[in-house]
Amino acid sequence: MNDAVVRDGLELLFVVAVGGMLWSAVRRLRAGQIEVFRCPACERPTSRAYPQCTRCGAALPE
Repeated sequence: MNDAVVRDGLELLFVVAVGGMLWSAVRRLRAGQIEVFRCPACERPTSRAYPQCTRCGAALPE
């Protein structure tokens, strides 16, 4: 029984942590604090992880 209480407590902490992160992300999104990185050439959303735009192939600024 003791193991079940510990497991349930950990599950509750995980749910609270994930819920808090989700709530924070939604709040920041609604407030306009999250900005999408866009390619300067094609103006479409792209990843900053690559040196070139994955959609049009243009070089991205560093």
